[in-house]
Amino acid sequence: MKDLKLAGLDSERSIIEVDGVKIGGEEIILMGGPCAVESSIQMQESAASVKKAGGKILRGGVFKPRTSPYSFQGLGLEGVNYMVQAAKEHGLLCVTEVVDTRSLDLVVDKVDLLQIGARNMQNFELLKLAGKVDKPIILKRGLSATIEEWLLAAEYILSAGNPRVILCERGIRTFEPSTRNTLDVSAVGVAKELSHLPVIVDPSHAAGRRDLISSLAKAAIAAGADGLLIEMHPNPDEAVSDGPQSLTPEQFLALARELGGVARSVRRAFDMGTGDSLEALRSQIDKIDRDIIEGLAERMQIVRKLSDQKRLDRVKDVSREKEIIQRLMTLAEELNLPSDLIKKIYPLIFEYGVQTQIKSKLQDEKIDSSFYNLGSK
Repeated sequence: MKDLKLAGLDSERSIIEVDGVKIGGEEIILMGGPCAVESSIQMQESAASVKKAGGKILRGGVFKPRTSPYSFQGLGLEGVNYMVQAAKEHGLLCVTEVVDTRSLDLVVDKVDLLQIGARNMQNFELLKLAGKVDKPIILKRGLSATIEEWLLAAEYILSAGNPRVILCERGIRTFEPSTRNTLDVSAVGVAKELSHLPVIVDPSHAAGRRDLISSLAKAAIAAGADGLLIEMHPNPDEAVSDGPQSLTPEQFLALARELGGVARSVRRAFDMGTGDSLEALRSQIDKIDRDIIEGLAERMQIVRKLSDQKRLDRVKDVSREKEIIQRLMTLAEELNLPSDLIKKIYPLIFEYGVQTQIKSKLQDEKIDSSFYNLGSK
């Protein structure tokens, strides 16, 4: 790919920063909102949901290139104003799609990021215009575009003078009819091998159905995506565009709660924290509590497996317990956590583990528990 003079992989990966939001860094950036802006109330509710889920960017279409000329084409400037106001009131950035010179001129000074959709990925005149503006460009992969064609489209924007391009994989057209498109998860890795540009994923357009979005979103993060662009609507059943592939606010929030664990598994971060309000702090606590319980459940699964490696009279290992408590007390002190908390919690965890292993051994060896006195010597 010799023509990737600017989009090709450099010594360092690019991080696109917009008002403190960094796309391409350690943090996974969540973007959400409806396919089409319909009203002020709709955008206010959408913005509130995006904020609550830890999202940083509100999306909404105001110029809609549709397959049918009779489909809803968007509210234009009126819709831009609804979205911008909602984003501002909830402390979010906003992004919308541009389709031609007129739409670009109308929104360029109002929104924080611009999107060039799949149908316009090879609209080379539009790419050149996007290269002359001082706004980050989210460039979606075309419906049938190869990765090379996608990167060369980005090269058009870069070569025209705009270095802030974000690639967006949104699924490609294949022979498979069970989904709207086929999400090319491998494209995330390939694009990041060939280019320094950040890569995000739109699982909504790939799936075309809301029941798959959560799984595809998590797969995208595991594959190395720097962010997610997800369609969410306050009432998808009444959406004028793409309702079947739009999450409800509750589904959007549920997905966000699961992203942190996936992000950590690939040494990335996703934080739902949205400030120091009571609701935000409680949301953070709920997330941490869930992680603690999931961790304990995983620990107990391993404890049960350990019973297979021990004799019944050697289930309890006092020296091992003391070593663990001492190590964790040292760690607690380093983290400004009272070591007494470790002393109180872990003996209970150990005792439950011991009892679990004993029950497992008794069951496996078919020993009547009445013949085994736990208090005997």
